[in-house]
Amino acid sequence: MVVFNYSLHNITKDSVILENSRFEYYLQWVSKGVFMMQNKNSNDSEDKLTLGKQIQEIKREKKILRAILAYYNKIGAFDPKVGISLLEFKNYLVEHGYNDVRATYLKEIESLIKNREIKLNQLIREKSDSKRIREEREEQEYLATREKVRQKILDEPTEDLFGNLKQLLLIPSWNKLLETEKFNGFYLNQPVREILHDNVLLLPDFAVTGIEKTRGEQFIFLCGVGIYYTQFRLAPGEIITDYREITGIVLPMDLYDKAQDLSGSLVNSKDLMMTELMITIPFDLLQAEQTKQMYIRGVIARNVFHPYKECFNTLMEVCRDSKSLNIDQGLKVLCGGLNREIPLYTNEILTEEELDVNYSRLTAGLKNIQPKLAYIISDLQIQGLKDPIFKKIQLIKKDYVEIGYPRLLDWMP
Repeated sequence: MVVFNYSLHNITKDSVILENSRFEYYLQWVSKGVFMMQNKNSNDSEDKLTLGKQIQEIKREKKILRAILAYYNKIGAFDPKVGISLLEFKNYLVEHGYNDVRATYLKEIESLIKNREIKLNQLIREKSDSKRIREEREEQEYLATREKVRQKILDEPTEDLFGNLKQLLLIPSWNKLLETEKFNGFYLNQPVREILHDNVLLLPDFAVTGIEKTRGEQFIFLCGVGIYYTQFRLAPGEIITDYREITGIVLPMDLYDKAQDLSGSLVNSKDLMMTELMITIPFDLLQAEQTKQMYIRGVIARNVFHPYKECFNTLMEVCRDSKSLNIDQGLKVLCGGLNREIPLYTNEILTEEELDVNYSRLTAGLKNIQPKLAYIISDLQIQGLKDPIFKKIQLIKKDYVEIGYPRLLDWMP
């Protein structure tokens, strides 16, 4: 399992930057491990892709060969419109040698096709074996590197001013991020008329990458304490508020990179990442004195805290609740899909367990809530980390209530 710590806004496919983090040593494993391994094997991956295309071309040629045989066989079909019987026609062919000519001709065609099919079958076996060997080697290297890093995460944590809190991650509009703004969804079996807020607020613990099996593309899982928060209307004039607690989010890696594209950054600061699609605020930033960084504090107040204050308050209530985000209910992951081409698990909350109707009923902006997280958990290889994950979740909840949120309020101008 590939695990990173904070400055999650700097994670990309080719680089992971960790600033002032106790996991800097792990970064060496990650940067030299899975991501470097993917670069090292880029030629192999291209070869594997070429092999896959070659196999498809071979299969296509085999279909053509079968079509050729059927084509030439059909040439000998009898046409009753000529005015003689089929028996007379066949007798004439035999008596005058035409039948032998046709049989010899078809035999030659069949022989040519059979020889070609033998060569194609041999070729497809060779290509398939080569492709399988490459895939097995890549899988072994990938899992071996993940396992090495996985062992490192179990070390004793170190203390700092904000305890287990490292960062606030805000997605101002979930459906805008997924480019599904036209989808409003349903609530209590009624179509949602308008969505006013569809925010995601997360206190990340760690990040882990996985490979989507259908297309071999990379996705990222950010694990932590969070909520999906929504305000919406079923009819003009009313406002309904709803939320779902979550233990993380999943996004295709290219969509995660797009959300952090600093070319569209709303503020120029090395300490703060703020784009139209994603905002990350390191808790270390709150250590600055109130008389310093007035500009950044003002930007955060105007663009983050005040517009989404109700979302922040809801997360605070979730963290105060001793029954929230407990291990008995398992992980609850807001999923933006595993890749952008195939809409499987896109815009859904995936859970480990079948949860009660209060959680599993649909709400505005979400397409589904269903207990199908096992597929992703298996791919991410995090089964053995479930107990440590939920122990950390409880610590994050406690630190946010006692340290993070009060410090955030004090720091606001």
